[in-house]
Amino acid sequence: MENIGEVLVKFLVLSVVFEVALTPVFNWRIFLRYFDGKGLKTPLTIILAFLMFWGYRLDIIRDILVALNYTDPGITFWGQVITAMLIAGGSDGVFRVFTKLGIRNPAEAEEKAKIEQQALRDREAAKEAAKLAAEKDKQG
Repeated sequence: MENIGEVLVKFLVLSVVFEVALTPVFNWRIFLRYFDGKGLKTPLTIILAFLMFWGYRLDIIRDILVALNYTDPGITFWGQVITAMLIAGGSDGVFRVFTKLGIRNPAEAEEKAKIEQQALRDREAAKEAAKLAAEKDKQG
């Protein structure tokens, strides 16, 4: 069971690392303006986790099997994919815990996203109005 504890600690630490590392990206003005609410956070987290785990040859599924005294299957592509999905889910879980503890404020991030999206719509409307005014001036 000691080995399982080590695997779970590794999982927890990696989940926290991904949550903390991706927070600046997900709170970035450009991300909020163009991508917030589009369902990209989870796929982005999974892809980044997979690329990292592939590069570092990390497979938590393999580690669990080894800790439970199963035959070591070695590091596998699917094990790394599932590991990436576990970390993405764990990162979301860490976010929820941080929210309940008051460390993260999703309402604040949502408000920032609304402000950025409204600013984008206002700029697009101003461009369209300028374009229409220019066309009107050309006509007469």
